[in-house]
Amino acid sequence: MKKIVLLVLIGSLLTVSGCSEIQPKNRYLPKVKNDTVYTTVDGEDTLHRGDGYELSIPSENYHYEKDYDDGALEESWESIKKDDVKIKVYTYQNTDEITARSRFLRENEDYIFEDMTGDSICGTQIDGDILWFYLHQSDKTVYIISWEYPKHTKEVLQTELANIAGTFRLTE
Repeated sequence: MKKIVLLVLIGSLLTVSGCSEIQPKNRYLPKVKNDTVYTTVDGEDTLHRGDGYELSIPSENYHYEKDYDDGALEESWESIKKDDVKIKVYTYQNTDEITARSRFLRENEDYIFEDMTGDSICGTQIDGDILWFYLHQSDKTVYIISWEYPKHTKEVLQTELANIAGTFRLTE
């Protein structure tokens, strides 16, 4: 009985939190809601070429940073206009999908994740921040692209973030 109550409580929390608002259907090829990948004020974007992948980012709306976290390359783009809005690409080399996913989830243990086996995966924090991620695998390298935003972020920005993540393509 306690398990059922807990599952209902977690399901209610995730429904209220916003994880169910944008649910792309395929973690490898995310569904885009319109014909354009995304739009910006100036209509310009930059194709970022990482090690083994490409990603289109609005050129004037995001600030790029690069870091190594416990040996994994972490590239991030933080929104210039809204605090706590980020897109990140983690590169885990010489690993498999299960190991990379476990490591990513440990690094983001303050999130409660909605679906551990499905397409795109969404997590929420108690304060309502939301984190989505996809996994992409190429040989022995796993890429995880994630995007996070506060609970009350406008839907247009949530959609933009999902669409940017949808531009991720392996190049190897």
